[in-house]
Amino acid sequence: MRVAVFGATGGTGRTFLHQAEAAGHRVTALVRRPGGLPRSDAVRVVRGDVGQADAVREVVRHADVVVSALGIGMHRHATTVYSIGTAAIRDAMAAEGVERLLVVSTTSLQVPSPRRTAEWMVSRMLHVILRAPYADMSLMERTVRNSTLQWTLVRAARLTNGPATGRYRVAYDAKLAGAWSISRGDVAGYLLTHLTAPDTYRRTAELAY
Repeated sequence: MRVAVFGATGGTGRTFLHQAEAAGHRVTALVRRPGGLPRSDAVRVVRGDVGQADAVREVVRHADVVVSALGIGMHRHATTVYSIGTAAIRDAMAAEGVERLLVVSTTSLQVPSPRRTAEWMVSRMLHVILRAPYADMSLMERTVRNSTLQWTLVRAARLTNGPATGRYRVAYDAKLAGAWSISRGDVAGYLLTHLTAPDTYRRTAELAY
């Protein structure tokens, strides 16, 4: 397949790119600093920023599916990367007639029930510490849900650098209990195996071990 990737220089995006290339897909990635990605016949790198409409459209053009792993990591500062970037991707997809979108988010964006005391306390703490980026991430999710695309929001638990195991839990349109961690390799694996999965269209998937 022809896959457009945003956030390809981040941990999850880079892992997905490697897995997609190994699986035989052709990838086009938008990056600000092209030197950070490997060059191969299967990977095309477009230099630019996700806020640049022309660059975003160039990446999306001719794609079968779009994967967004945009993010700023565990930083506390205010950002518009999630919301502005995702809106630009949505608009480019509409203009280019591309319908399938997978977007990486986080399980902690939704606070669990207080009955799960430990999870509730950790989630509330994260919402205080990461108040600014979480606000933009929430706007990102609303932007995706309100679109007409065939989207899947992939909410991942705390990301680790462990290997891809293929053994993890998934909850659709529900809060996953005990969602403490998952490796970037397994998140990338989920994305890769659900590039075309009609049963996940317009649904939220929570991933964790």
